[in-house]
Amino acid sequence: MGAGSVFDLLGRNEVDLTAALGWVLAHSPTMLGVVAEQLCLEVNADQVAVALEVADAQGRTDIELTAPATKVVIEAKQGWLVPGEEQLTKYRGRFDGFEHRLLVSMSDSSQRWARDQLPPDLDGIPVRHVPWDTVRAAIRTSLGTAHGRERLWLEELEAYMGRATSTRPYDSQWVFCVVVSDTLFGGMTFRDYVLHERVYFHPFGGNNTWPKRAPNLLCFRWGGRVRQVNRVERFEVVPHLSDRWPAVTPAEDGPHIVYDLGPDIPIPAISTKGTYATGRVWCLLDQLLVQPTLADAVRTSKELSE
Repeated sequence: MGAGSVFDLLGRNEVDLTAALGWVLAHSPTMLGVVAEQLCLEVNADQVAVALEVADAQGRTDIELTAPATKVVIEAKQGWLVPGEEQLTKYRGRFDGFEHRLLVSMSDSSQRWARDQLPPDLDGIPVRHVPWDTVRAAIRTSLGTAHGRERLWLEELEAYMGRATSTRPYDSQWVFCVVVSDTLFGGMTFRDYVLHERVYFHPFGGNNTWPKRAPNLLCFRWGGRVRQVNRVERFEVVPHLSDRWPAVTPAEDGPHIVYDLGPDIPIPAISTKGTYATGRVWCLLDQLLVQPTLADAVRTSKELSE
C-alpha cells in the first residue's frame, strides 16, 4: 500500500504515531495552542517547548510540554489501551520544581473506559485522558486558521492519523466476518443481539484474532451462509457488559468493545463453504458481493491487496 501521508514513511506503529504528533506540535503553534486549551493550560503556545522521547534512569517519556512553571508528560498508546499506573509512576521525578503538573494518557480509549482504568492523580499530579478523537478535533480546529507550511503539516497529520489510529478511514471497504451462534448469553442468543438489539460485541484487548482497530463493516454468518452485512455506526469500550444488559452474569462479564450497527446492506446468497466453521476472516466488500463463497472473497481480497 502506498504512503498516503509523509508521516507514513515513518511507519504506523506506536513510536511512529507519537513522533508524527510531536513533530506537528513543535511546528504548528496553532495546534499547540488548541491542545493547550484542551488541557486547560494557562500558557501561550510561544511559551511551550515540545520534546520527544526524553529519557532518564526511570524511563522514556513519549512527549513532554514544558513552559514556565508548567510541565506536561504525554504517554500515547495505539489502540484502545491506556498506560498502566506503574508506567506513569516512573515519570514523577519529571515534575520536580514545576507548579502546574499534568500526566496525559492518549489512546483510542473512551473517557468512560479510561476513568475505570486510570487513577485521578498520582501523588497529587493530575492524570487526564485524551482520546485520539479529541486530537483529531484539534487538527480540524487548527485547520480553520492555519496557513502555508503549518497548514500542510496539519493536513499530513490528519491523513496519517486516519490510518495509524484505531479509527479506520470512513471509506475503508474491509469487512470483518464473524459467526454468530444461537448460544445464550445474558438471557439472549448472540444472534438475537445482532438481529434485534442491532449490536455486536467482542472481548477487549485484541487477543485471539479479535481486531485491535474498529472495523467499518461487519459481516455475520450462520447456517452455512453469510446472512447480514452492516456498517458500524459507532463503537465504545465498556468495562462491564452488565451496565448495558443487567442479565449478563459476572462469569460472562468483562471489558468488551460494543458496536452499534447501521442498516442492513443488501447481499446475494453467499456460501461459507471452505471457511473454517468458527473462523473470523477479513475481505473486501466488493469481493464479498461478487464471489460465490466467503472463502473466495477472502482469497481474492488478499490477492488484490498484495
